[in-house]
Amino acid sequence: MYDTRIAIDRLSPAAKPKIRILFYTDFVGFTGNNGFALGILRDLILGNQPFFAEFEVDLINRHDGDQAANKLTADLLGRYQQVWFFGVRLCDLPNEPENELVDAEVAALRSWMDAGGGVLVCGDHSNPRPVEADPSLPDYLNLGRALGHRIPRAGELREWNDRPDSSIEFSHNTHQPDPWGSDVNMPIPNDLDPYPQELILRRWGGRPHALFQGRRGPITVFPDHMHEGQLLIPERYPAEVWPSGRAGQPKPEIVARGTDKRDGQVYGVTSAYDGAAAGVGRIVADATWHHYFDLNLWGFQKGGEVLGRLTEYYVNLTLWLTPKPVKQEVNAQLLYWLSHSMSVRAVLPEGFRVPGITAAGLVREVGGQGVLDDLVWPLEGTPAVPEELLLGAVVKESVAALDGGDAESFDSVGVVERGLRAGAGEYAAELRAALGELDGLDEFISQGLR
Repeated sequence: MYDTRIAIDRLSPAAKPKIRILFYTDFVGFTGNNGFALGILRDLILGNQPFFAEFEVDLINRHDGDQAANKLTADLLGRYQQVWFFGVRLCDLPNEPENELVDAEVAALRSWMDAGGGVLVCGDHSNPRPVEADPSLPDYLNLGRALGHRIPRAGELREWNDRPDSSIEFSHNTHQPDPWGSDVNMPIPNDLDPYPQELILRRWGGRPHALFQGRRGPITVFPDHMHEGQLLIPERYPAEVWPSGRAGQPKPEIVARGTDKRDGQVYGVTSAYDGAAAGVGRIVADATWHHYFDLNLWGFQKGGEVLGRLTEYYVNLTLWLTPKPVKQEVNAQLLYWLSHSMSVRAVLPEGFRVPGITAAGLVREVGGQGVLDDLVWPLEGTPAVPEELLLGAVVKESVAALDGGDAESFDSVGVVERGLRAGAGEYAAELRAALGELDGLDEFISQGLR
């Protein structure tokens, strides 16, 4: 888990950025409900927030007080940087109107997400369409569909209108078998046991997605459940829905998969959309909210390895979904801290790479790879310059600015711009030098072998 005590005496004089999360639901609270609750998740997030940011978590039930009494509005969304959706209801019903998001809510969400708001969308398996529901609806509707299916972009990343359902034949069952031979098709004791499912992580250059990069290696465990839902990847990406940035059009990707323990089928459990690369909010979609509920976390030992790894994922998720303006505040805190690190200062005379490697190791330790990625390259797309060169140059600029001026007026944006330019210039010089060494190499080889 994260050490919340580290480097408190070296924080920037600027106020720590606040990252406000809304759990928006239509059926769960922080306690009770036979374990269908989010109290452990909230406590793990708040109890392990990093030193460079402050987390706040609220929960709003759409129907608390009256049917659809707590709709999403621009004012409500404006209080938060991200919304995590945990819905169970399927659709509008005659006695339950507006279970589903209405047009005004969808419009407010679209504006908020286009401005950078981050979204986690969850649901679960499907149930048959209620007999009193609109008969034109599909035969199977997924749990959470009422809140989830109209969320801009995010609603396209899960199956809402078809199986898998909760039957043995058509379900996705990730229950990790226990040593006692319990039936994997039964929720008890499997949901409550200390044995998590093992994930299959997609990797880029040997690394998993930043969500699943822990401080001690890849995060390869999730709570298990006997009937999870289904993720989708859209077939088309119309520009009016899925915008492009300077580096192209980012698209959602399956970043973690699970295995059905009965037949070996592999399917997605987590997908990620890096909307920040197009100037909009990031999205994470999950196959089931059972990866977050008390019921599925009770069995893991407090302070144990499994719960520690899951905590790293939840904190990674919080930080990764944070919008760019707040990320800039986070970066300012980290640069101030790195600039006062004796480990970094000791290697400053050694060019850009060595200070960059040292600083990168420190950031991974306190914030994870996702935080490092956003610090190294707070722009769209992927940098063409090695991260250690960029970070080393930025840190050197930060040290020079702080040593030569007033910490109260620390201009982190200017520091980052100068550092990125210096890092890019250093890399260009290295490439030119390497090309120069190749001049005449063909003739040298020919002459040397004759």
